[in-house]
Amino acid sequence: MPMLQTLQEKFSEVRQLQMQADGYAIWLVWPGGEVNPVLAQTLEEYGGVRVAGSDAQALWFFFNTDVLLASARLAVWARFNHLAVFLSLFPVRIAVGTDGDRNLIFDESLWKQHQEDPQDFRIWVHVAMREMVDRQPGITLDQRPADLPPGMDPAIWRRMEVDGRLPYQSSMGWFAILRPVGSPVDKAFQIGWREFFAQVETVLQRNKYRFLVHDFFLMFPLEGLRQFKNWCRDFLALVARLKAEDPDRYWPSVLAVVERKGLNFNQDLPLKAGLIWDQLTPDYPHMYIRDALMLGEGFFFHNVRFALANRTSDDWVSVGLRQEGGDGGGSLPQLVPVQLIGGVNPQCFYCGQRSHAPGACPARILTEHDGRVWNRVAQLDFSAMSAATREIDARLSSSAEEERTAAIAALIRETTAPGVLLDAFFDIDWILQPRAMRFFWRARSKEPAKMAADLLPDDAGSPVRQLLDDYPERKNLPDAEKELQNLAVRFPKDFRIPSLRGFVALERGDLDKARAYWREAEMSSPFPIVQFWHQLLQARLLEYQSRFAQAMAAYDHIARALPGWGEVAYRKAVCMVKSGFSAQILNGLRDLVENNPHYFNKILLDPEMERGHVQITTFLHSLWLAMKGRAGEEALQLRRLQEDLSSWFLPEHPFAEKMSGQISKLLQLESGSNYVAFQLLVSGHAQVEQEMQSFVTRESRAMKGKFKEYSERLRAIHEESSWFPFPSALVDFNKTYNQSVLNLNWANATNFHLPDAFRKAQLLTEQEGERLKKLEGRLKFLRIVRDATLFFLSVAETFFWCELGGIIIIFVLLPLLLIYGDKIGMDWTASLISSERWNVQKALFFVVSILALGIASLRTILRFETIRDKILAKAKNAPLRKKK
Repeated sequence: MPMLQTLQEKFSEVRQLQMQADGYAIWLVWPGGEVNPVLAQTLEEYGGVRVAGSDAQALWFFFNTDVLLASARLAVWARFNHLAVFLSLFPVRIAVGTDGDRNLIFDESLWKQHQEDPQDFRIWVHVAMREMVDRQPGITLDQRPADLPPGMDPAIWRRMEVDGRLPYQSSMGWFAILRPVGSPVDKAFQIGWREFFAQVETVLQRNKYRFLVHDFFLMFPLEGLRQFKNWCRDFLALVARLKAEDPDRYWPSVLAVVERKGLNFNQDLPLKAGLIWDQLTPDYPHMYIRDALMLGEGFFFHNVRFALANRTSDDWVSVGLRQEGGDGGGSLPQLVPVQLIGGVNPQCFYCGQRSHAPGACPARILTEHDGRVWNRVAQLDFSAMSAATREIDARLSSSAEEERTAAIAALIRETTAPGVLLDAFFDIDWILQPRAMRFFWRARSKEPAKMAADLLPDDAGSPVRQLLDDYPERKNLPDAEKELQNLAVRFPKDFRIPSLRGFVALERGDLDKARAYWREAEMSSPFPIVQFWHQLLQARLLEYQSRFAQAMAAYDHIARALPGWGEVAYRKAVCMVKSGFSAQILNGLRDLVENNPHYFNKILLDPEMERGHVQITTFLHSLWLAMKGRAGEEALQLRRLQEDLSSWFLPEHPFAEKMSGQISKLLQLESGSNYVAFQLLVSGHAQVEQEMQSFVTRESRAMKGKFKEYSERLRAIHEESSWFPFPSALVDFNKTYNQSVLNLNWANATNFHLPDAFRKAQLLTEQEGERLKKLEGRLKFLRIVRDATLFFLSVAETFFWCELGGIIIIFVLLPLLLIYGDKIGMDWTASLISSERWNVQKALFFVVSILALGIASLRTILRFETIRDKILAKAKNAPLRKKK
């Protein structure tokens, strides 16, 4: 048994309301299976919107009394064709979210309706619709229905009776009005519009639409929903095809489809439509939101202006085609607070908002510029920014009008998300605000990137600067003008005076005088950057007056002189959007975002992008999706890199810990929904990769140098130890030495730019350093043993020859003294020797030995190094001699 309550589960929660409106619902029940297609076709032709359904039931919504006409038309058709369908009509309210979700709101008791499979065609109407039925000819309600289905309260339901003689034609009809963008005196406009009109005329003739052209307005009626839907689809397809395949025949044009009620098809139709044509977005049909819903599932829609509170079905939207296999309407959320943009004023010179004139702009009280606010905005995702937008609206709506400026200033000083976002709104055009004077009066660098680092000293004590400090609190502008006039007499060459007088004249509404003052300040400015800033103010003034062509020419002049100044390119892009050429500036916006990703958030938050809101948010959404996908890929590579750190570096390596920390911070950016955060992740990955590659290259070179040093030290150890006289004592030494040889040979022959090799090299660097210290420590002991041995042998050798010489002398001298002692007067010596021969010999032997030992020790001590070096050199050259 079909139950209406089962369809309630198919509705999703509307998180952010875009529109709500009263209307009427039809609950249809039929026996399971396929229902006659005439049923859906008829309901669609009368403006019905299918909001939910299943195999045996469906729920449709209607905005007006055509719900009765559609039901009556079906009743007449069912008299001649079998149609087993149950219909119940009752009043409801529809809620539509910004993401396209729809929900019906009505009395809870109506959700409890249930119905068995119908056998014939019946229509039941809620008594709340009685007055509407009474005003409709040919339709009546049975006061006492005898066949009321079970489960329906007889007090609130009546059966609908239909007079089959009436036609019950739908009251729906529309007029389409097409207007090209641009100035008719422009040659490009004349050529472009002629080519595009020829293409549109082909579509009109193919569908046999009768049309009227007057004052560059193309008008024609659309009879019924089918023509309305076909024209919207044909126009959007034509624009897409020409832009992609034949751009020379395309010209941006705005299209409005207005309901026919109360309007006549004549030349006055564009005026009576009541539209501000210069605020409509080209390339997309504009219509009431209720008409957009009638187009069905093949279309998506966006608000024409930034959403205001309590939007209804009479608000205007722009419509686009959904793509195959996707929604086609992907765009970013609206993040501009209603309280800042609502109003009838022109867009403010200082901030671009419509809620106030320049003299009442909250930007007047802001004295400092903190460009870091965009870094804080980059930390907010879209959900946080949307919540902050709602909180700003809530807090400002509770403030009295005269307290609005103070409330905004207080909120900007907060470090919360609403404070950051509100600060960013007023920072978009800071360069055009009075606080910019504090910066540009001191600027002197011609390079925009170096302006902040090259400022003149602050002249805080000068009269002009004092007047600038007091300016935010000034309420009486004529008095300020008089003070400036007196200062101009005293300091006629001070460019700062006409600079400030230009702002005063602007707020007093004298735009010509403001331009003259800024021109005077430009001519007397001491540095080129100050001159170009005053030119920028003059160009903004042209833009403020809607003289977009002249403003863009002025921006181009500044851009040629300062090609790196992104603010100038951005102002030209805003002019292009305001003049209706949103699609033509998208590539320029892409360049700005690529050079400085913070422009993404600036574009998204800028209220002056209102006319191109649909195209720009859709374009930004594509950039965001691409960057999000790229950030996902980069995050995956970062995770792999973080895991690979252990294969590159040893545990607790300082650089590895540093890289791991940086990677963890970058990976946190992935969780946000902010383009800048994604861009920082992508650029951060490249920076991490480059930093790691540089470190690996640097460390590899350093390790190669260390291993080369180790090889030299090992060679010296080998040379020292190879001539040790006791090889059997070098077993452990040789084992350690051989291991070092193997490791150093591997290190000298290996490329360290591979993870395993680099990690092993780090390990070997430490190990070989310790191993060489151990070898060199043992080598000291070996040197001592070797030198001691050489010293002993050298002493022994010298002692031997001295001793031998002494013995020979004794054996020769004693006999001679015995024979010739008497002759030379040494009788006592001869007699002593002859009587104590052996004792004398022993005494002489002892004396000679002592002398020999002393001489040997003294000689070895004095010549030991020479002797040692000579012996080692002889030993080294021995193998070479053998080879020869």
